[in-house]
Amino acid sequence: MKMEMTPEEHARLHRRRGRQALGLLIAVLVLIGTLTVLHAGVSAVAKLFDDTAQRQEYEDKLEGLVLFDPVPFDGIENIDDLTLREAAVWGCVYSIQETQGGFEGYNTDPDTEQLLIPSVDVDAYLAKLVGPSFRMTHKTFEMEDMTIEFDDATQCYKIPITGGVGSYRATVTKLFKKGGLLHVTVGYIPTQNADDSILVTNSDTPTKYMDYLFSRQSGSWYLTGLTESETKPEQTAASAASQPAPMADSDVEDAILATGGEAPASSAVASAEAGAEAEPQAESAASPAA
Repeated sequence: MKMEMTPEEHARLHRRRGRQALGLLIAVLVLIGTLTVLHAGVSAVAKLFDDTAQRQEYEDKLEGLVLFDPVPFDGIENIDDLTLREAAVWGCVYSIQETQGGFEGYNTDPDTEQLLIPSVDVDAYLAKLVGPSFRMTHKTFEMEDMTIEFDDATQCYKIPITGGVGSYRATVTKLFKKGGLLHVTVGYIPTQNADDSILVTNSDTPTKYMDYLFSRQSGSWYLTGLTESETKPEQTAASAASQPAPMADSDVEDAILATGGEAPASSAVASAEAGAEAEPQAESAASPAA
């Protein structure tokens, strides 16, 4: 028997289907919203723990110092004067190249064509590194293989034309706070072979690590010291782990016997016994002759 629906039942059916469709749409929108919120939350947490930009900032600040491999110091006033001058001038040069892409806005000496770096630029670089209260007296200084001349008339340093200076480049691997100081762990990557050969190594593996210490002053962190890092190069750690443990005396003797030889103590005893047996034989052999 065929059942026919009344207009009221048709209307109720359409309303029910409309509510179901609306409910499905709302559920889909809620799911999309939940996923969007979760993704935003995960991204926010990832950004919170991502210190890539901060590590790059300290790399740029410390490049000049790392170039010349300074010895550890406690307090910026105790840093070697020549090292500070090398770091200030060449760090400024590298910073200009990194941030401005070149030296188009800088003058050159008309006679030597050396690049002229104003002392105010060097002061600005130092202020970011060690604080605005630090003052360095500008003057000519001698490096290992070149002279950096300071022109009092123009208040500029004359930078010789060179392919590069320094023995290392920096890579910041870790930032952490300890004892109220910010520790910046820097890996030292050699810019050439240790034997000064023509072949330059392109490895990005640091050969040593140092911790640069920063103290907080007026809301900013400024360099205050340098110390050896607890982080060790991979090769050093691997070689230390591969060193065999010393063998016990009994193990040494067992190893010698296993190869068909004799342990040192056993050999000495056997030699003594053989000598004792040979003496009576020699006496008996000598008797007939007498």
